[in-house]
Amino acid sequence: MPFRLAAIIIVALLHLFAATDLAEAQRQKGKIGGGGGFAFLSDPEIDLGSTASFGGFFGRKFNDNVSIEGGLYFVNANRVFNLLGVPIDDTGGIPSFRFETTRYHGDGVLVYNIGRRQPLHPFVLFGAGVERRDDQRTDFTAETDPETGLPILIPEVTFKGTEYLPTGIVGGGADIYFMYNVAARAELRFWIPKAWDERTFIFFFAVTYFF
Repeated sequence: MPFRLAAIIIVALLHLFAATDLAEAQRQKGKIGGGGGFAFLSDPEIDLGSTASFGGFFGRKFNDNVSIEGGLYFVNANRVFNLLGVPIDDTGGIPSFRFETTRYHGDGVLVYNIGRRQPLHPFVLFGAGVERRDDQRTDFTAETDPETGLPILIPEVTFKGTEYLPTGIVGGGADIYFMYNVAARAELRFWIPKAWDERTFIFFFAVTYFF
């Protein structure tokens, strides 16, 4: 009999705590988060490969399903290529030029979480934004060192420019709740400018705090 009474009390307390957490979660209107991941950058002329990405976001919840977010994300690729435009880190060889690109993505998206709020709550997102792209190309000229007779490379910046591109945004992922107000996030996101071959794709991990 005591065990049965203890079990009833425990179940009642769990229901009480769950109801309290649910009520608190329903009162949450804001969210803020940040993290990092892996980015894959496309370019019509050269292979930019993959790199790290970092970013953060803030948003407002209307209910457990619909919210809006604004965010800023940063990626940078810096690779050396041979005369044929093949990355040196893939094949080795004599460097011909270095190409560095930095992309800043500022965006606003509508996020729709599918179904009722669960510990694993999937979502889709879409929206628009602006990409700032800073590009720099440095060419290398081979000369002979008069003292040692060995070849040396002389760098020369041959192009440097900044471009702003409007982008569309699509993606999806899931929020994974550890507490009623803290969740991990895993998502895939595409930033797509007018030219498909200049897109940015990220696999992103973040921590979100709801308040």
